[in-house]
Amino acid sequence: MDMHALEPRSVWTHFFTICSIPHPSHYEKALGTELLSWAHARGIHAVMDSAGNVIMKKPASAGKEGARGVILQAHLDMVPQAMTGSAHDFTRDPIRPRLDPVNSGWLVATGTTLGSDNGIGVAMAMAILEDDTLAHGPLECLFTTNEEDGMDGARAIEQGPLTGELLLNLDGEDDAELTIGCAGAIRTAAVLARPAQVVPQQFAWFEASVSGLLGGHSGVDIDKGRANATLALVGLLAKSREPLSLASISGGTAANAIPREARALIGLAMDRVNAFQNEFHSEATALRIALGDRDPGFTASLEPQTAEASPRQALAPADTEALFAVLGALPNGLVAMEPDMPGLIRTSLNLGRLSGSVAAGQFKLDTLVMVRSSSDTEKEGLGATVEKRLAGAADHGWSVSQSRPSVTPAWTPNSASPLLAETKTVYRELFGKDPRVTSTHGGLETGLFRPRFPAWDMISIGPNIRYPHSPDERVEIASVARSYRFVRELLTRL
Repeated sequence: MDMHALEPRSVWTHFFTICSIPHPSHYEKALGTELLSWAHARGIHAVMDSAGNVIMKKPASAGKEGARGVILQAHLDMVPQAMTGSAHDFTRDPIRPRLDPVNSGWLVATGTTLGSDNGIGVAMAMAILEDDTLAHGPLECLFTTNEEDGMDGARAIEQGPLTGELLLNLDGEDDAELTIGCAGAIRTAAVLARPAQVVPQQFAWFEASVSGLLGGHSGVDIDKGRANATLALVGLLAKSREPLSLASISGGTAANAIPREARALIGLAMDRVNAFQNEFHSEATALRIALGDRDPGFTASLEPQTAEASPRQALAPADTEALFAVLGALPNGLVAMEPDMPGLIRTSLNLGRLSGSVAAGQFKLDTLVMVRSSSDTEKEGLGATVEKRLAGAADHGWSVSQSRPSVTPAWTPNSASPLLAETKTVYRELFGKDPRVTSTHGGLETGLFRPRFPAWDMISIGPNIRYPHSPDERVEIASVARSYRFVRELLTRL
């Protein structure tokens, strides 16, 4: 199979162009500018707002002027995750797509996330805009920024620029599903600080690390029992009976991705090294057995550091112990399932990003936690629990400051939606079976749109995407063709 001969050709051509332009969260400007140039060259009305969102408009086809306006919506940014040891710079280097060497029916990237979430949605919308053979009503496209790290673009959308009544969110990840609801979310950022101390010269230093984990999307994969690399490493170190001094620690890159690897620089007295190594490896073996097939690549290691690489300052052992206790007390992973919807996650938590080191005599730790829930009450309750436990570090002499960079409401399903009814009919006629109507534990921008645009009738659809937010991300080629056919047919009927 020739990757550059994939069908529908227009969709894949646009997607490969998107891959060639770096566009991680917060760095979508170049891609947005390219979309503006593309639209203007084809006589399509297009503007970029102050948040970097791109809005395009195309008049109705002849005879469809009286149809309800449709908004096709997708986001411009992607989650930047690379394989261990990769030097890929997501702000400068293009994504390199390739056919999956094991199953050529799927497209993957070379050592990184692919960005089919949500580049395929953007590409489908662009292909529809340039197709003058398609009969449709008034058509608008909304391409938003920073969906993956706060939904800033969606928050900036105002009344006025968009006049459509029906919104098709193209951020779905299963072509057999019609999504009509999503979880809400709270992102809690915390900064913990404590004076460091000068460490004894006769200390031994190790880089402790956890790697090889599957990670994944903190919404759709959080119920799979996979380890959080950061918390796994903290747990291994916390179980040591030896006094440890922490000089630095890091794990994870995004609130909505389960950390796949973590590392820490740890020091201790030389006469305690053998006992520490034995404890660490024993606990790592036990954790590997406990994880089993849920995370078969789990690896934990201790690498001795040279004297030249040894730090001069670190946390005192008592402060290290207190920090590990605070982090270990955080709830994590799956919290509750929906009692009336088998298989649907209700509430979860992910410690997505953590980074700590010594500067100017202070050890400073930055954390980013994401709480998700379809229940706003549970979301607020769990968010408060997280913040209370992080604040508990103050009882051990740490200074603590916290904020909520973003709070997103849940999108409550509306099973009586006229758009849902029409979409189900079209799906059934095209594919000879009923779609699954569902809600997702992942976050969608529709959750932000609902309270501000209550008249919009919304649904989310998309092709089969697996392992999003990880370097194993892949999109099924045949599914892209099915999804594009579905969207085209739906537009002719609305």
